[in-house]
Amino acid sequence: MKKTISKIFVCFLAASLSQFAFSFETGAMLSNNTKLANAEKDGSLKLDQKNGISMWLRTPLSQDGSNYFAGEGSFQTEYDDSIEDSDKKLMLYADLDLFKFFFKNELESGHLDLSVGRFYNSDLSSLVYGQNGDGAKILLSLPGVDLSLFGAYTGLLNAKNVTILEANDEDSPDLTDKEKNVYVLANKYLVGALTLSFPHLIASQTISVEGFGAFSLESTKYNRFYGTLALNGPILSPLFYDLTSTFGFAKYDDSDMVKGNLTKGSIIYYPPVYSMSFAVNGLYASGKQGSFDAFQGFSSFTAVNSLHEPEYTSLITAGISFSIKPLPSLLLNASGDVVFDAAEEVNQAGFQYLAGFNWQIFSDVMLGASFGQYIGKEDYEATIGENKTQIKINAVIAF
Repeated sequence: MKKTISKIFVCFLAASLSQFAFSFETGAMLSNNTKLANAEKDGSLKLDQKNGISMWLRTPLSQDGSNYFAGEGSFQTEYDDSIEDSDKKLMLYADLDLFKFFFKNELESGHLDLSVGRFYNSDLSSLVYGQNGDGAKILLSLPGVDLSLFGAYTGLLNAKNVTILEANDEDSPDLTDKEKNVYVLANKYLVGALTLSFPHLIASQTISVEGFGAFSLESTKYNRFYGTLALNGPILSPLFYDLTSTFGFAKYDDSDMVKGNLTKGSIIYYPPVYSMSFAVNGLYASGKQGSFDAFQGFSSFTAVNSLHEPEYTSLITAGISFSIKPLPSLLLNASGDVVFDAAEEVNQAGFQYLAGFNWQIFSDVMLGASFGQYIGKEDYEATIGENKTQIKINAVIAF
């Protein structure tokens, strides 16, 4: 049966590619990312230089182009001067960033979408799971309700580009002395999500619920499950809000199950000039508060731009962000956050700010830069991290 299905699929794909080969779209992109940051609390700025090339293609699998195949591969070099061993300063990466077949089926009162292959997906909070996976996603969109089902395998991903959080560092893939290995396999997990969304349910408010699970296939089991409720919509146009709360449950081998909470919210104001936005933001990632344990996500995200670069766990942030487009091709942005340590008691740990711009010089040339600092208290350097200053410059040329 598997062989029969494979033959049918290969024949269908070959016929489709033959029929629409003339419609192949291809392109490439050169990227430069330069970062200057201190590697020690009061140290001088060290260079982290990344250069990469990516190539992509897309071809329709139907006459109207609604069904298609898209793929993208990349190669990157990184020189990190903060590493003391000179033999390890240069690192190489290669990846298959996208390999997706997409099919759309129009229904009488909606549509059914199917994505198969390697592609990016995220959970409702965008802070628990946000990475590539090899699998499939089905989206059924009907009047008043969207239902999606997602499943993927992580064991074929490149661990040098995707970091999956583990209970212990020794359970993570060993990257020691593999700076020149362009591809290192990530840990094996099956991940899946069921999401139900009700767009504009009441007074243009959207309500969504999601269950997300990650099940380890390794010898040491670190299984996690997350339930998320999301609300967003207008308060009074042009004032909007966005709120998500995620309850996480994690179990490592024979240890007891731990539970935590990640809640974040924003109130955003969109003045009707220069595509401006102004937001007040808040986030809570539980530590040891009441019945909660330290929140534990799945994908790695940097919560605070300190030297420690902590994950979203045992901390609180509150701040503001601002963006404006004085020109159609120029975006300016700035943000600032007060950071609190919430490992047990809640205490102010520091402050961070960031300012930058993105300039679309031409349709195929982009330049961006940012400057940011984290300034923290010494009592919380072990948890939140030490002071850090960083300057970033990035450029992209597409052709």
